Order: sequence, then C-alpha cells, then structure tokens
Amino acid sequence: MIQPTVATAAPRYTEQVVTHKTAWGTEKLFSLTVTRPPGFKFVPGQFARLGLALDPAAPETPNEWRAYSMVSAPNENSLEFYSVVVPNGTFSPPMAQLRVGDALWINNSVFGFLTLDAFADGDDLWLMATGTGLSAYLSMLRDPATFTRFKRIILVHGVRYAIELAYRDELLSLMQRHAGQLIYLPITTQEPLTQGLSPSLSLNSLAPARLTTLLRTGELEQRAGVSLDPSHARVMLCGNPEMVTEMRGLLSERGFAAGRRGVPGNLAVENYW
Repeated sequence: MIQPTVATAAPRYTEQVVTHKTAWGTEKLFSLTVTRPPGFKFVPGQFARLGLALDPAAPETPNEWRAYSMVSAPNENSLEFYSVVVPNGTFSPPMAQLRVGDALWINNSVFGFLTLDAFADGDDLWLMATGTGLSAYLSMLRDPATFTRFKRIILVHGVRYAIELAYRDELLSLMQRHAGQLIYLPITTQEPLTQGLSPSLSLNSLAPARLTTLLRTGELEQRAGVSLDPSHARVMLCGNPEMVTEMRGLLSERGFAAGRRGVPGNLAVENYW
C-alpha cells in the first residue's frame, strides 16, 4: 500500500548570521548586515520581523520579535538593518550586543506599504525622516529604479545632533553621483549644522530647527531650493509618530493626501519608533 505524501509546511522563519556591524558615532545607533534567506523578496520601503532567542532555556528558538525596514536594495545578497538602542528595551539592547557570527532570525514574510507603488510618477519625490526612519529611504536610494521615476529627489533627515547623521558619507556620495537630481538635506534640532555636513546649504541656513517648524515657515523649501507643490510633488513621512502626525496635518493643509483604492495619492506615511 502506498502511503499518501504529507505536505510539510514551510518554516515561518529562518536563522541567519550577522556578517558585519557598524556603529554610527554614538553607542545608541548601529547597523547589522546579515545573510539573506533564499528566496527572500521585498520592495524598497517594506520591513521584516527580526527575532532573538532571549530565553536561556531555549537558545535556538526566537521568542522576541520586532519590525525593521530593510536598508538593503532588493538585489543585494545580504540584508542590512539600522537600529537605535531603546533604554530599558527588551529587544534593541540585546540586538546591539550581537557580533559577527551571531544568530538573528528573520520571518519569511515582509510587510508595509511605504513604497513607491503608492505614487504615480512625478517631478519631485520628498523623502522626509527622523532618526532611524531613514532606513526605508536608503533602500529606495540604493535601487537604481527610483531615479528613473522622478526628476528630483529631496531627502530630509532630521536628528538632534550631527553625530546622529548615520549613512552621511554614503548619502553625500549618492548626491555627487546623481548631481542635480538628488538633494540631501540634514536637519539638526540641538546644534547648528556645518557646511561640511550639508554642503548645499548657505551659512544662514545652518541653524538648528525642527522639521515641522521649517515646513510651517517655508524655510524647508528655501533650504532645498524646491517648492512643495502638490500638483507635481510626492511626499513620504517616516519617523517619530509625533512628527509624522504634525507634518501630515501641515501637508494636508497644502493639498497633500494619501491615496485611495484605485486612486494614487501624493502622501504616504509610516510611524517608525
């Protein structure tokens, strides 16, 4: 008698290995590069669930999970994630202690709708982030396809101190490579910028300021040298929930709105905290 074949369910997650770690000027900010599971696919802007095995009684079973956007481009052989250590957190402090060769588990599913699929092609793409909300945009900027869809891309990254401007060298290099198309606009809230950190700014545009204040006063557009016109601009917001809420309100007053079913919008948002 031939026994029927029983289908085996695919595992929900796989164990991957840390291959590289980067600290970003402060002990709180770091990036991990890990091996990529076979067949793992994503669109720039999406996120994965990462797992850690924190129960000493089950060192091979992840029991804590958190969502992290991919920094990597879709065609890279590895996966990269950018994180901040949350004081007294249960996940980010042990994640920050990982070293090359350590295990990190990755769920096989990807999530999130902060992708360029939300937009029709346009003249200007504004990518506005605070802190580690930068992650999703790095994946987009590493993907050459992004630069074929928009005439100009304005990346705005808000942090407290200049030391927190992670990936700055890469972004400055991208700005040189895509001269005239990519504008990189770092914003600091607790100290002035320098022209070395933001070479496109004039001396009178280096004062510390909140992103929301710059938008309200019009100085954000002055610093970028680009107007925020809802007829041809597309805006993404990612970062601190308070910033996202306030910026969304200010942008809605200007005519920016998220898309509806079958109707592309010109605003997409995601909290990243």
